Amino acid sequence: MNNELLELKLQLNKQKKKMQQLTFLFSSVLLLFISFFIFSFKDNDDNKVLRAKGLVIVDENGKERILIGAPLPYAKNRIRTDTARVRALWSKKFPDADQYMKWYKDYNHQSDGILILDEQGYDKVCLGDGVPDANIGPRIGKQSGLIFCDDEGFERGGLGILNVGEKTNRVVLALDGANGMDATGISVLEDGETGFFASGPKGYHMFIGSAPAESYTPEPFFGVMINQKKNALYQLNTATADTVRKVK
Repeated sequence: MNNELLELKLQLNKQKKKMQQLTFLFSSVLLLFISFFIFSFKDNDDNKVLRAKGLVIVDENGKERILIGAPLPYAKNRIRTDTARVRALWSKKFPDADQYMKWYKDYNHQSDGILILDEQGYDKVCLGDGVPDANIGPRIGKQSGLIFCDDEGFERGGLGILNVGEKTNRVVLALDGANGMDATGISVLEDGETGFFASGPKGYHMFIGSAPAESYTPEPFFGVMINQKKNALYQLNTATADTVRKVK
């Protein structure tokens, strides 16, 4: 059991380092955008501020690459808002293409903020208040923060605050797997659950953190829990002075 506990600690330390690196990256990107606004929109001579409803920056080939606005301005090169390209590029990846397109028409593609597109028109990075829905389904509430996507426009992670009810929020840093589901991350949920989570093959799931009673266990939880699907396999609950034990 001591070896298992040591292995869990090593995994936690590795994940902490990864999260620290990602947090530094997100902070650097945010600082870069803030600096851009401060120094680019200010007239140093007359101390004037440029006011605009939107800004579209194009590359050397004339393709829209950066959209800034509240809401984001339209870009003809953006795949998210071109349903013909959505059907051709994304719908066939799902069992029922027609049903996907019916769902897709209700997805949110807007944000008050900054959106970076690649040369093909895929969303790559968005920083804003009310970021777009993932292209595999709507969010459960308005999310403000930073999201980033892969080379096919599928969301692979983000950092933000998610509104899940009146004056009720959760804060999440999540990295998604190739299937679009949360693979690992850190979360602070509205019910008081706080911690690190990781998902593995065959339905394995690990949680390290604290949770209220009747969530992972009948009693309050602070420790490590490993499940396979909905079956608890191992747990260390320091809130009840448990040692690492295999759950029957």
